[in-house]
Amino acid sequence: MSKYDSKTLPLFEDGPFTPYVLDFIHYKRSCGLKYEDSAPSVLRMICHQMNQYPAESLEMTKEMVNALVAKRPVEAYSTQSRRISYLRQLAVYLNMRGVPAYVYPENSIHKEEKTFVPYLFTPDEIKKIFQVADHLPRIKRYPNYEKVYPVLLRLLFSSGLRISEALNLKIRHFDYSDALLLIENSKNGKSRCIPLSASMSHMLTEYLECRFGISPDRERFIFEAPDGNRYYRCGIRSTIMNIFKNAGLPAVSEVYHPRVHDVRHQFAVNAMEKMKAEGMDLYCAMPLLSVYLGHKGLRETEKYLWLPQFRMEEIAVSDQKLVPGMIPEVSWDEE
Repeated sequence: MSKYDSKTLPLFEDGPFTPYVLDFIHYKRSCGLKYEDSAPSVLRMICHQMNQYPAESLEMTKEMVNALVAKRPVEAYSTQSRRISYLRQLAVYLNMRGVPAYVYPENSIHKEEKTFVPYLFTPDEIKKIFQVADHLPRIKRYPNYEKVYPVLLRLLFSSGLRISEALNLKIRHFDYSDALLLIENSKNGKSRCIPLSASMSHMLTEYLECRFGISPDRERFIFEAPDGNRYYRCGIRSTIMNIFKNAGLPAVSEVYHPRVHDVRHQFAVNAMEKMKAEGMDLYCAMPLLSVYLGHKGLRETEKYLWLPQFRMEEIAVSDQKLVPGMIPEVSWDEE
């Protein structure tokens, strides 16, 4: 198998820089980095633009780099910073390979003030999102398109999975008898096993039987793309954002709309509210939620606690008894 297996990379056009960019991706992966989805997509765009310059000599000039790092209209600073990071790493690699490359100075990167507030969906908005997903049209070019999104969206809302974790799921990762999902080698190399609600487990079982039959190859991806591989995050995000728009979700600002990752914030809020309502000591609930979400520690989970639903003093002084029930059910049969 080629190290540039088409199932792990988007299609790169031919050009003088293309072999070097592909080698760079392979080099990063050989160092243990995943370099999936957004990284190859951003590098493909960078490669395409560099290939447009006259090939008098192979060099990544300051002019090319400055054009590539320039902020685009309505682009978030975080998106620009990610592109600059890839450009800096690529330039260092090209210099190692003997190709002259200008390394964009790190102190020139804009430091964005962290003022982001996640969007929290209302129950009515979630219902409308499911209704739109349930009535997606069949598209001949994308078989099973209309089957994937109703299940995928409900899984995200009911489990708080990262989108990459959901797309990496294979059939063998789902234990239908115990309603468990194995999240294998996720962010920071962590793996975990999470329980699903009864309604979600039932829907996922029916979906798998409908798509793959009674005894499928357990190495197939649960959300298998038409080419037999998993979907890329960028394509999935684009479709889900369209579903949000068609469900009538408002734009939060001129440049900001509800994100797919906001669903993960929504799950965390729902889980905390449910545990609180059922009498759980919130001091005990935090570690459980942190493990369930696959965080490295409580510091990552704490970012949900400044939301108005929760007050730090409740967590600090609560002394109620621990009870089960943190995983919310999902509505999967609207009609």
